[in-house]
Amino acid sequence: MMRLILLVAFVAVVAIAVTTMLGTMQAVAQAANGKDNTSMPVKFRRITYILLVLLMLGVTSGLLGAA
Repeated sequence: MMRLILLVAFVAVVAIAVTTMLGTMQAVAQAANGKDNTSMPVKFRRITYILLVLLMLGVTSGLLGAA
């Protein structure tokens, strides 16, 4: 009987977590629709994004910032 209660409680917690995550994802998606109003050119944004990825790879591999 106790296992059944624990199973029902676990299912309820998972359902609440999934519902909360879906609500958060919808709120973020609605907020992000009108967020691309920037004066930065698209080419410059793309270059800076690529440089950021390269910097992160260099730091995590130890090639940049190694002692």
